[in-house]
Amino acid sequence: MQAQVFTSHARPTVALADYDFLRATYDMLLRAPAPDQRAINAAFAALDAAHERLKAAHLQQQFGMLN
Repeated sequence: MQAQVFTSHARPTVALADYDFLRATYDMLLRAPAPDQRAINAAFAALDAAHERLKAAHLQQQFGMLN
């Protein structure tokens, strides 16, 4: 039986995909014919959080390369 390791940190490629999806969603909401400010604010908050996860994933990867 193979052991599986679960980590709480996303890989940079996964974090980037998440960030790109949320960025596209935010952009779409900004360009909507009838913008919903609450949806835009929620999308921005999600995008900001995804950006932080992306930065953390890159730092984790860099730290892993040093060890």
